[in-house]
Parts: sequence; structure tokens; C-alpha cells
Amino acid sequence: MFFLSYFYKSMLGVIIKFCSVPVTLMMLMLAITQRSSVYGQDQGVVKFLVDVDNGYFEIEINDTMLLKRYKDTLPVGAYEAKIWSPGYVVTPVSFVIEKGKTTELYVEMAKNNDFIAYEENYQVYRNQFHKNYTAPLTLTLLSALTTGGFMVRSYALKKSITNDIGLYYLTPLTSEIDQINMRIAANNKKYNFNRTAFYVNGGLTLAFLGGTIWSIRHFNQNYTEPVFFKESPFKEKYSFQINPFGCSFALHI
Repeated sequence: MFFLSYFYKSMLGVIIKFCSVPVTLMMLMLAITQRSSVYGQDQGVVKFLVDVDNGYFEIEINDTMLLKRYKDTLPVGAYEAKIWSPGYVVTPVSFVIEKGKTTELYVEMAKNNDFIAYEENYQVYRNQFHKNYTAPLTLTLLSALTTGGFMVRSYALKKSITNDIGLYYLTPLTSEIDQINMRIAANNKKYNFNRTAFYVNGGLTLAFLGGTIWSIRHFNQNYTEPVFFKESPFKEKYSFQINPFGCSFALHI
């Protein structure tokens, strides 16, 4: 009696576990069965040539099948489909599948008003970004590099003048002294120019840096990057999930 009781309890547990299998998983098995059954029917191929900028689209066929590729094999018959792409209006199309033939369906999509407004707002945002970020930063960087160039040039000229002064006191030849004097005078003139340019350009660089900081703060306070929500109109009807414990497919009617 104990053995029979344990056997019945075990069978009951198996039945309960089987009944607790998600309906979505059973629907996935049903969908796979239905999908495999088409191979016993007359078939044809359909190619969707969808004209969109982003290269992505979803196709709902007869409210029961969702495609995310441009080509598929279907049973012979007439079909109604809806095509969607992020930023475009859902476009209904009709087509007929003939046995052993390939049906090519060119679909020209129209952008929706929200996406058109997003593109316009994003263009304004990018223009302001370049005006308040890119241009000031570039100008400041160029000014800083120029200032650095004057500094390096001044240092090299000063070192050359110092070396010539040392040679002036060491050489015994009058001809060399005259050449050294001329070289010192020329380099000293260049040094004074580069030294002055360094200070002037350094001041401009600091001014550009302050203006850049103000410009960036002004931009951050007054402009926000526009966002376009790319939400599929079919997402509430279909779902497919894969996890370590299995997979499930749901069709919401």
C-alpha cells in the first residue's frame, strides 16, 4: 500500500509539473509545428525590398507571423502584411505567393511626423553643439598651440644668443667677433618678437578658454539632445525570450 501511495503521489506531481508549463512555451511548439507543416504544401518565395534609411524593418503577415528579414518561404496564397521601421509610418501591403516562384515586393516607406520633427530638432541641436562646443574648443586649442610654438621658439633663440655671447668672449679674431655681433643682434630681434607674441597670444588663449567654458555652460543649460523612441507597434503581440532554463514564445491576440 505504501508503494502504491508513493507511486500515485509521484504521478500526480508529474501531472502538476506538466500542467504548469508556460502557455507561451506550448504556443512556441505549436508555432514550430505549424511552421514545419508548410514544407508539405505548395510554396513560393517572397522578397521584401523595403526603402528605409536605417536598413531595419519588421513585417507582420496575416496578424500571425512576424518577420525581421527581407526574404522567406511561404505557402501558396494571398497575404496581407504590415511593414514598420523606426521613424516610418506602418505601411500595409498585399501580395500573392505562387508555387515555385519568387515574388518581389518593393515598399516605399514614408517618415512619420514625429521622426521628421526629431530630425529637424536634432539638426538644430548639432548646429548649436558645433557653435558652442566644437568651434570654441578648436579656436582655443589652435591658440594654445600657437602660444606653445612662440614659447619654444623664444627658448631656442635665447639659448642661441647665450651660446654666441660665450663665443664672443672666447674668440680672439676680430672677423668672428663681427659675425657673432651680427648674429646676436638678429637673434635678439627675433627673440623679442617671439617673446612678445608669446605673452600676447597667451593672453588671447586665456580669453578663449574663458569664453569656451562660458559657451559650454550656456549650451548645457539651454540645449538637450533630442531623443526618438523606436518602439515597435508589434511588440505587444509577440515576445520571444531565451534564458538558462529554456525559451518561450508568446502571441497576444
